[in-house]
Amino acid sequence: MRSLRFLSFLLAPALLFAAGCFNDSGSTTTVVKAWFQGAVVGTAGEPVAGATVYLVPAFLIPAQGEITAESIRTGTSEGYDEPLEDLVEAMGATFTQAVTGANGRFRIDSVPDGQFYVFVVPAAGGEYLPGGSWCRESVDASGLRGRDVTLVVSSSPSATATYVGMSTCLGCHGEYATEKGLAHRLGFTVPGRLSGLQSLDEHPELFDGLDNFLDATAYTGGTPVYLYDPDWSRGFDKFQTSLSDPTASGGTVYAVLWLWHDTGSGEYKITFENKINPADPNSPMTRVVRLLYGGAVNKQRYCLEWPGRNAFYPVLQYQTEGDDARYDRTRKQYRDYHFDFYWDNNGTTGTGADDVLKDPDPTKNIERNCLGCHATGFSQSLDPVTGEVVCDSVEDVNGEFDIDGDGLLNDLNIGCETCHGPGSQHVGAQEARYIITPQNLSPNRAVMICQRCHDRLEGASTLAMNDHPMSADGVFAPPGIRRAEYLSTYTTTKGPALSKNWPDDIHAKSHHQQGPDFLKSKHYRNPFELLTCDDCHDMHGGTGYERALVADPDDPDQPLCQTCHEPFLGDVGTHTLEMTGQQHGKAVATCIKCHMVQTAKTGAGRYGYLLGVPTGTSSDPDITYFENDITSHVFDVPHKTNPGVAGVKPGSAMPIPYTNSCGTCHDPAATAPRPRYDRCIGPCDDRNLGPCHG
Repeated sequence: MRSLRFLSFLLAPALLFAAGCFNDSGSTTTVVKAWFQGAVVGTAGEPVAGATVYLVPAFLIPAQGEITAESIRTGTSEGYDEPLEDLVEAMGATFTQAVTGANGRFRIDSVPDGQFYVFVVPAAGGEYLPGGSWCRESVDASGLRGRDVTLVVSSSPSATATYVGMSTCLGCHGEYATEKGLAHRLGFTVPGRLSGLQSLDEHPELFDGLDNFLDATAYTGGTPVYLYDPDWSRGFDKFQTSLSDPTASGGTVYAVLWLWHDTGSGEYKITFENKINPADPNSPMTRVVRLLYGGAVNKQRYCLEWPGRNAFYPVLQYQTEGDDARYDRTRKQYRDYHFDFYWDNNGTTGTGADDVLKDPDPTKNIERNCLGCHATGFSQSLDPVTGEVVCDSVEDVNGEFDIDGDGLLNDLNIGCETCHGPGSQHVGAQEARYIITPQNLSPNRAVMICQRCHDRLEGASTLAMNDHPMSADGVFAPPGIRRAEYLSTYTTTKGPALSKNWPDDIHAKSHHQQGPDFLKSKHYRNPFELLTCDDCHDMHGGTGYERALVADPDDPDQPLCQTCHEPFLGDVGTHTLEMTGQQHGKAVATCIKCHMVQTAKTGAGRYGYLLGVPTGTSSDPDITYFENDITSHVFDVPHKTNPGVAGVKPGSAMPIPYTNSCGTCHDPAATAPRPRYDRCIGPCDDRNLGPCHG
């Protein structure tokens, strides 16, 4: 489809030539074909009757208005945050259109001048979903006139369809077994053991955190993680952590978590030891790690079996890039993850001498709060005995774990049906129907498949209100829905809270906010091509590139971006010269270094530019800029004058290109605005850096 824009320039003269005919006098008469016709079909090739084919004027999309974090939060952009569907609802009666007959055929007799998105809206309430295989790129009228085309729309499962499991899907679609290696498939694992639906091919580091669970016959032979100097005003990480005893440096140790691998039982265990109150009758307290949460993307948490309970409870966060030599408490090897669930300070913040270990509140388990965006076919229920919210997911002979205790393994991770919908009808039909094909959806619906979970909202479930996008009656938001339905039925908030963004209220500070970030980008709404997540990420995996990217993000030729942008921007050197006043080689300034800064943090992140040598002491925040580990999907270039950077202590500043990738050439110490000049270090002199960084 990407070639359609360019075809429009070629087709016009070709059509005129083909339409020419010789009359009796030998002269040539040009007949211009103004019509546009074709067929709307489902993915099995069946005709789709009663569908309306719209020519949506492309210029109207940017004219609808701007999408900002504030407009997302307040809902003021909901009238145009689904570019094609919202336009058709508001102005569709004025658009050039045609309706398909019983044979799926349509004809538009005269295509007006202009650039159009060809958008199909099937009859309401049926099997088919809005979009069509021509709706992502706009086409000039000359590329439509005289053409007979096939527009493919996505089918969908009915409300009675059930989940069949990824193993069943791979029985016919074995070529997608590459999905097993994606981080999506590794969200939950049994410690040290993969299921038949998981692979280490793309994330060999998955179990690295288990190296600290030392082989032992008693907990004292394990690795101690010291928890000290709590700050009760903080959120999930009230305790500081250290792999060495901080007492000598003035820290007050409250407890130790011992990580060990029991050589007798073969189980991974964590033992809680109360250090500040040795008389605690609950100490030491040993629990078995039944599940690991994460490990493929910057962090891993440990989910514990708890006596008398049927759910599992999280504690401690291992950070892949963490380092205890850092001063910042959030960037060490381990970070406290709700040790307060297991600690009773008797409502006081004193010395802790009477503090004791305790059982966690039943509402703090992973089934209630975490599994929903990972487990395929997720549902919740209330355990009448323990009072816990517990869960179920699709049963699969190759699943990871029996989460509901019925003796059958469940798939606890994102599988085929998470994005394509429950597959029972599709399997029964034995044809390409009753299943969602994201590439044929409207762009907003395709993005919504991912944004259901790559967002930071509160769900509507009355059983467990949290980040899970679930309706009041406990139904998880299905794939294929539009954003309007998602907001009205499955959530109670509309966007991330102000506190989850940096002070500019543009860039995400907290993780899993790629969806609302992307809505703010020009990639999502423009008159040329409406991008979706799968333009850059192949969620079947097997690409060989990180995060399932479809091309190498580190390739100096930048095929990930330049495949689309080079015809308009030229090479990177030309672009950087235009934007900064200084030409940069393509190996130095890649697209993502400037346009995809890692502003959000889920793990420990990495050092950015250093104004001095870190010492692990309280002076470090004055000299250390950081890069985080979750990429911004706004695709802009934040400047050094950004309110999250200018006048902000380096250790607390928002990551930007100037303090990250460009830090080796430009001095981030010079963050005060200058009249379009920045100070360089190294071999260069003062340069005019133009509109990007000035």
